[in-house]
Amino acid sequence: MNVKNLVLGIGIFIVFMLMLGYGIEAFYPSPKYDNFCKGTYGERYPVKAGFDSNGNCTFSKALQDEVDKCYADSGFPVYNYNDVGCTTSLKECNYCNKEYTAANNAYSKVVFVIALIVGIITLFVGYGILSAEPAGSALMASGVGAIIYGSIKNWTNLSDIWRFVLLLVALVLLVWITIRINSQKKKSRIFWKKR
Repeated sequence: MNVKNLVLGIGIFIVFMLMLGYGIEAFYPSPKYDNFCKGTYGERYPVKAGFDSNGNCTFSKALQDEVDKCYADSGFPVYNYNDVGCTTSLKECNYCNKEYTAANNAYSKVVFVIALIVGIITLFVGYGILSAEPAGSALMASGVGAIIYGSIKNWTNLSDIWRFVLLLVALVLLVWITIRINSQKKKSRIFWKKR
């Protein structure tokens, strides 16, 4: 493969991966954090609730227990404050981050399926037009890249068993294609040597 074909192959791969990422985002936009959490950000440790005799805020065990429970449930506290800025109670436990994470996980699963389908189709199209270099090799690399992209996007949603199965299937597919390509090259060399 000469340098021009190498550069073209790399270019095809990069443009394909950009097209895949932006194409998915254009037709199936990802959830935006601000659509779930509209500028309400809790404080990790609240200002102490109540007053002591000097007018300073005092600690409330009941309030702290509510706050701890809120954090344990993957929420963040939103407080009620008095006139001097001390927290008096928990207004609500906001679960917007939890809702955003759930929406993002669902989105990642769909992106995984889309990228997997596009990757497999592209891999086989590249395999089918392998004689038209560098397009065939670049499309095969793009197919593998799409599968990797989808897997990375959804990796946190997969259990260890599914990760293993996914990697095993990808490895078997790549080994099979590699063997097929190399056996075809050997057959064509033998054919040309006999002539």
